[in-house]
Amino acid sequence: MKIEEKKNKNLDIEWKVVIPSSSINGKLNEKYSEISKNLKLPGFRPGKVPDNIIKKRFSKSVVSEVIDTVINENLQEAFIKKKIRPSVQPSVKIDNYEEGNDLTLNVSIQKMPDLKEIDLKKISIEKSNLQIRDEDIKNTLDDLAKRHERFIPLKTKRTAKNGDLVLFDYEGKIDDKAFDSGKGKDETVVLGSNKYIPGYEEQMVGLKVGEEKNIKVTFPNDYREKKLANKKAVFKLNIKDIQERVKNVPIDEQLAKELGEKNLDDLKKKIEEKIKADFQNLSSLKMRRQATELLLRATDFELPSKMVEEEINFLKSNAKDKKAKEIENLAKRRVKLGIIINSVSEVNKIVVEDADLTKAVVDEAKKYPGQEQKVVEFYKNNPAMMNNLRGIALEEKVMNFVVNSCKKTEKKCTIEELFKSDFLKEENSQISKNKKGEIK
Repeated sequence: MKIEEKKNKNLDIEWKVVIPSSSINGKLNEKYSEISKNLKLPGFRPGKVPDNIIKKRFSKSVVSEVIDTVINENLQEAFIKKKIRPSVQPSVKIDNYEEGNDLTLNVSIQKMPDLKEIDLKKISIEKSNLQIRDEDIKNTLDDLAKRHERFIPLKTKRTAKNGDLVLFDYEGKIDDKAFDSGKGKDETVVLGSNKYIPGYEEQMVGLKVGEEKNIKVTFPNDYREKKLANKKAVFKLNIKDIQERVKNVPIDEQLAKELGEKNLDDLKKKIEEKIKADFQNLSSLKMRRQATELLLRATDFELPSKMVEEEINFLKSNAKDKKAKEIENLAKRRVKLGIIINSVSEVNKIVVEDADLTKAVVDEAKKYPGQEQKVVEFYKNNPAMMNNLRGIALEEKVMNFVVNSCKKTEKKCTIEELFKSDFLKEENSQISKNKKGEIK
């Protein structure tokens, strides 16, 4: 194979490549011979069909297959010899080829940038150590008490309102006919909880104990039982009991038992353990994000434009609410970080082993309770998706290595103070939203 370099500027390389016929003809003949052995044509014995007939019938598909193989093999050999790592699939255009002659083609390559080795020990990140206070446990107990649902019999007889716990029997009919799962006894619902289909609980408001009422509802389009979707139904309700929620649940032994603990001391211990576990996870997340930012700042290199283009197209299809400039910046960041991670993994010989990939699959499956086996089978049967997961596993392993290798300055803080970190803005914002939701 002859290579004439037409361009070599920054990351872009262009070649004019000539692959001699001697590298092609032998493979073509092997393929034709393989077809001849198995070909059955009227008037010819197996293996005795003339070459000119075989070529006339199969040359188009055979030449295409062989040329693809020859091009790939020769380019891979050239990349290894010249130590070139293409960032994306090279563009190959056949300039000239006739069977039996040399193959001429033009190849455009955009290579991966060469990174200087990063001295991770020079990168300093902050390691937060938990300073737990009695106040933190008290605040958690207060939140648990506020959210805890405890109901007591009505002090004064009245009709049901939102927030009440209602005990009732029901019997449903569609077109005056009973249906499976349409009947129940001693069911309970907290009015306003949206446990039942739209319109069901709303029509229970204003009912009193001992009252019967027929309510009309329509099963939603996405109802879990497909045969009931969009069907109109009438339910006959019999209200058997109404209880009201305790407004201020005291923090005591009863609360602890209702939350599944033996006593209040055990509940406090569980809370402390939860705070410690949450703190550890958040502290690790903060260190990882800080290390990521410092890695991005510490390295400066040209980004392969074609990789950025591919990432932009991917993000556009998955983040339609983002603006073009925002998508471009995010794409550049992701490409840059990916190149850094690959560089760190190569320099430090970090590879994804079977155990790492198994853990990645298990972690992904845990996101879908009750469907874990389906998720596992999905990845087993989809090599492309498994390869994506391999990339995620590599990133996880490399970033753990980076965090462990960085210099650390230790600082004591409370979990509340930890949340104020710039690297945990997303988590802090989510907590603020949840609190606003509780106030409403």
